Amino acid sequence: MVNHEGGTSSMNQLKTAQMPQLKLFKDGIVRIMETDTGNKVVNARDLYEGLKVKTRFNDWVVRQSGKYGFEEGKDFYSFLGKSTGGRPTQEYILKLNTAKELAMVENNEQGRTVRKYFIDVEEKVIHVKQPKSRKKSVNLIFRQEMDIAKTLASITGVKEGIAYAVAMERAEQKTGEDFSAYKRLLPTATHETGFLNPTKIGEQIGKKSRVVNKLLQERGLQEQRDKEWRLTDEGKKYAEEMPYTRNGHSGYQIKWSESVIDVLYALEVMQ
Repeated sequence: MVNHEGGTSSMNQLKTAQMPQLKLFKDGIVRIMETDTGNKVVNARDLYEGLKVKTRFNDWVVRQSGKYGFEEGKDFYSFLGKSTGGRPTQEYILKLNTAKELAMVENNEQGRTVRKYFIDVEEKVIHVKQPKSRKKSVNLIFRQEMDIAKTLASITGVKEGIAYAVAMERAEQKTGEDFSAYKRLLPTATHETGFLNPTKIGEQIGKKSRVVNKLLQERGLQEQRDKEWRLTDEGKKYAEEMPYTRNGHSGYQIKWSESVIDVLYALEVMQ
């Protein structure tokens, strides 16, 4: 293996005579160790055994490190192993990327298996780290939606509670989180309003959305203006108009409270 001065790393050149302090991170096909700073490393002998290399360890290390130009301090660290009565053994601690590359260049099924094992471990480490950043992302999106809702309410006159309910709905869609527990904290009237469109109403009364819109119009709750449904003064008792922008178009979407269903049932009975 090559050191930074360009020479071959040998036992006489070693400055580190003691094995670094490592703890076991994963005991699988090849043991993966962890340094005190959290870096994942592999003992070259463990990799050698995991790859089931046929040549002698020292010959394999010298051949592969020379061929692929691994550098001490960058790709690996060397140290003297414990003596068993003779000369101390030359040992190497490989960075995980170095171990992956050595597995890959074996160019056989065992090498591919070991490399995939290293990659799987790396991915699990990444997933373990994600919750903190994900939590930060969810909090940021939630705050952004709530800020937008508050601004929208102040500009358009929409009730703050209604705007907040929609903000929670949007935050759910963006993050995949469930905010139903928070929605229940909203006042009942506020919570109900903003969740029913004609399709949802139709599902409850057994009507198509087109028929529901006609019934709402006949009851005097909405009217068409410029090919768009808008609330009448009477309709404002049961719904809120929510401005939207979609695909370059803007307009209003009506969100009805469940109390409007009773009104439509009454209309059906009278007819």
